[in-house]
Amino acid sequence: MKLRTKIITSILFFLFICIFALAVLKKGDRFHSFSLKSIDDKIVTVKLEDSKLSIITEFIKDGKKIKKKSYPDAILLDFWATWCVPCRAAMPYMQKIYEKYQPKEGQIRGGLELLGIALDRRGSKVVKPFFKKFKISYAMLADPTSGSSDEGLIRTTKDMKSRYRVQEIPVVYLIDSKGIIEHVHVGFKKRQIADLENTIKEIISGERE
Repeated sequence: MKLRTKIITSILFFLFICIFALAVLKKGDRFHSFSLKSIDDKIVTVKLEDSKLSIITEFIKDGKKIKKKSYPDAILLDFWATWCVPCRAAMPYMQKIYEKYQPKEGQIRGGLELLGIALDRRGSKVVKPFFKKFKISYAMLADPTSGSSDEGLIRTTKDMKSRYRVQEIPVVYLIDSKGIIEHVHVGFKKRQIADLENTIKEIISGERE
């Protein structure tokens, strides 16, 4: 009877591991295009244009609508929430990576862009005051955008969570300039950050094809 219980327990544990392993997107998978609003009211759209990953940022300045476009070597997506302790612990490390590899001012092509995807249900109402307490300079996306569903863009963080198969947080995806996921990790360990940075270096230097 004890042996049978052990066998059943082992099978259930194996199934749990398999299910969890299938939960997130994998290295080699294609990213999903999206358009979300940041906590400072900028609309950030990430999609492929002529097979090249692009970021389109739209905002109002001095009463005028400004639209900027850039083509980074890679984009880092960090799924998190204000109530997530490991997410908060990872933020300073993500900030350091961003400061090290971000595009220079005025640079349109190359470099690394980092986008935080805040999964709090109340969006920027919760995230914005929380965010001010941290010395974080990368964009934080928290609110939905409007637009036609025919564009094929994800427009809510809830749908982002679903399409990117985020079960636990933090979840980090590194996407190259062709829209291919090159690195994935769940949770926060310093070893993961080291692996992530090595992959970023390879992409930016052109060592990884």
